[in-house]
Amino acid sequence: MSSKKLSLLVLLGSLGFAVLRYNILGDVPYSDLPFFVANKAFAYAGLVILGIAGLQSTSSQRHKLGMGAAWLLTLHVLISLALFSPAYFEKFYQSDYPPRLTLTASLSLLSGCIAFVCLIHLWRVSIKTRRGTELSLISGMGRIVIALAAAHTALMGYQVWVMPEKWPGLLPPITLLASLSAVVILIETFKRKNRTFQEEQ
Repeated sequence: MSSKKLSLLVLLGSLGFAVLRYNILGDVPYSDLPFFVANKAFAYAGLVILGIAGLQSTSSQRHKLGMGAAWLLTLHVLISLALFSPAYFEKFYQSDYPPRLTLTASLSLLSGCIAFVCLIHLWRVSIKTRRGTELSLISGMGRIVIALAAAHTALMGYQVWVMPEKWPGLLPPITLLASLSAVVILIETFKRKNRTFQEEQ
């Protein structure tokens, strides 16, 4: 399957799940679908595609998938900045006035910001490097991005993970799926790294 088709499939699957959970089974109005709900899909699809990029055998495939992931994650950051307010992220704020961020929210945002800075570096290097080279978007710093993304989503949503009775249609939150996906990606990349290291010995 080509990189474009794979990326589109992951994005459509993520968007379909988000619409089903938050709009159809949940109580999020459809007016929030193009921005608030789609933003969740962009974030999850970007994370998954970035992980898949690091598991490709050719550097060309890694480059194409990694660039697609970077675009989706950039969209997520821009939309999140536009939406960020107590109206959309009430749990991020303390109850006092004027509202201030909770410690958990601050840590979540910090990990997300650091991950994005690392992603920008990888993006810059990838753009400057000719396609077909041995550059990998997931190697080294790429794994740091995945780990920080896991921390970002875990800190953001762990409170509702243990309350499945509050999940619309018993579908898990995207934050839970993202954290689990990040862990699986990290485990698989470390396995492959160790396997490659042993083969070279």
